[in-house]
Amino acid sequence: MSQSATPEPDHPEPLALDPDGVPAGEPVIVKGMGPALAGLLVPLTSGRGGRFARGYDGELVYLPGGREPLLHVGSSRGVPHHRGFAHPFGGAEPPVPRFVTRDTLGTGPWNLRRDLWPLVAKELAFAYYHELITAHPERTRSTWEEFEEAFAAEEWNSPAMRRLVRAAVPRHPDRLDLDRLDRPLHGIRFGDRAGVRRWMRGYLAADLERRSDPAHSADHAMVLALLSVRAVLAEAGVSDPWFREFSDHLAGGSPASYLEELRALAEAGVVVFLGADLVIDRYEGRWRAQSPTAPGAVTSAVLVDTGRPVWSPDRTAVTASGADPWARAPRRRPATRTETRYSRILTTAPVWGRHPI
Repeated sequence: MSQSATPEPDHPEPLALDPDGVPAGEPVIVKGMGPALAGLLVPLTSGRGGRFARGYDGELVYLPGGREPLLHVGSSRGVPHHRGFAHPFGGAEPPVPRFVTRDTLGTGPWNLRRDLWPLVAKELAFAYYHELITAHPERTRSTWEEFEEAFAAEEWNSPAMRRLVRAAVPRHPDRLDLDRLDRPLHGIRFGDRAGVRRWMRGYLAADLERRSDPAHSADHAMVLALLSVRAVLAEAGVSDPWFREFSDHLAGGSPASYLEELRALAEAGVVVFLGADLVIDRYEGRWRAQSPTAPGAVTSAVLVDTGRPVWSPDRTAVTASGADPWARAPRRRPATRTETRYSRILTTAPVWGRHPI
């Protein structure tokens, strides 16, 4: 990295989001792809004269108004939260908690990734395969009774467990891959950002389809188990930022309309996907963002951090003005704009609840 680069400050003073302060036609770096990104897109796209319409094939397209900025979007995962389920869960209640209970947790202290993750992952897979085998037996080669006994006896992700799953679930797409669900871009590299855009187009289309298809009800059962795990861990006083982000990503419930609009904005050239493991620093007086997903860096005078809380001078959390198109987040008074040497950091806030199931 160049000697003229300086790391992103830990605690710059953020400004409440003022859509009018984001310049038209200029590159803007957006950090984060969670719920708050939706609140940013509305005032900067359709709020500036653009509009969405259905194409001849039924796919949503965006018709620019001409005053949009160029939004370079990335995050640690490089993808938005998974879509919320379009159908209620109609299967048998997952038999959880089975492996993550107060008794199995013991008294702690715990390191979640080291001590508890094998139990958590096993719980999620247990619920997933229960629904797959009992609700979709034509895609499996085992009865639930046979699978349950063998699965419970094996260590998570051991060679014996992997052999058991391969034997019971012959099609690879039907097997649960938590690592790929969590970090779908991990290890993937593209020659340019056009490659990232094409991949994201397919990824968003697959997520939209999969979570609206009852044939994939096992995904829904897995999320129900995840919420059960969260409740047990909360009762035990276990708090882990990585797990909170993981569970929000899987169960956060992005509206289908948001994912469709994000895809349409990318096809229109208003949104550019940067990729995963986003790194942001200061370079020659501007913000600079880069990702190992694709080569090259983008610089901008403006950084919008959708994951940073918005604060007023009295340190009261506030919601950015105009950042609530679904009116699901409480509005509070906007923060006072306080100029600092990092005053071109703008922030916004989430616009939908965490776990609609």
